[in-house]
Amino acid sequence: MSGGEKQRVGIARAIASRPAMVVCDEPVSALDVSVQAAVLNLLLEIQGQQDTTMILISHDLSSVRFFSDDVAVMYLGRIVEIGPCESIYTPPNHPYTAALLAAVPRPDPDSKASEVRLSGRVPSAVNPPSGCRFHTRCPFIIGEICKEQEPPERHFGGGHKIYCHLSPQQLEQIQP
Repeated sequence: MSGGEKQRVGIARAIASRPAMVVCDEPVSALDVSVQAAVLNLLLEIQGQQDTTMILISHDLSSVRFFSDDVAVMYLGRIVEIGPCESIYTPPNHPYTAALLAAVPRPDPDSKASEVRLSGRVPSAVNPPSGCRFHTRCPFIIGEICKEQEPPERHFGGGHKIYCHLSPQQLEQIQP
C-alpha cells in the first residue's frame, strides 16, 4: 500500500468505534502535499459527520492552520502561546511561534523571509531548563529573568494568550 493508503487505513481503524475524540499525531508528516490535503480533508469530513473532537499534533503549521479552530503552541511540554487559530498566525507571537512561522515555506518567491532563527540544541525534556524553558534558544532573551522565572501569562484579547517575559510591545515587534 502507498503511504496515503496506509494513513487512510489507520484513520479507519481509529474511527471505527465512533470515538468522541481522536488524537492525530503527525498524521500527514510522511506524505506528499497532494496526499496530505486528501487525508486532512478526510479527517475534516469524518469530524463533521461523526461530531468527533480531533486533536492534531504537528510541526507543520500549514496543516495546523488548515485543520484547526484553536491552537496551542508547546515547547518542552509547556504551552507558550494559545488561542483561536487566526490569532496564532498574526502578531504578536511568542518567539518560538515566530520561529515556527518563519520556517513555513512561502509560495511567493519575492516575499521577504523572517530573520527569526533558532540556534543551539533542544534541551532535555526530562530535565528542562529553569525559568522559561525556551530561554536557551530564544533569540530575544532579556536576561536573568528568563533563566530564573516562569513567564507570565499575557492576554491579547479573544482568548489569545502568550507566556513570555517580553512586553506586549516587544512581542508585537517580532514579525514572522
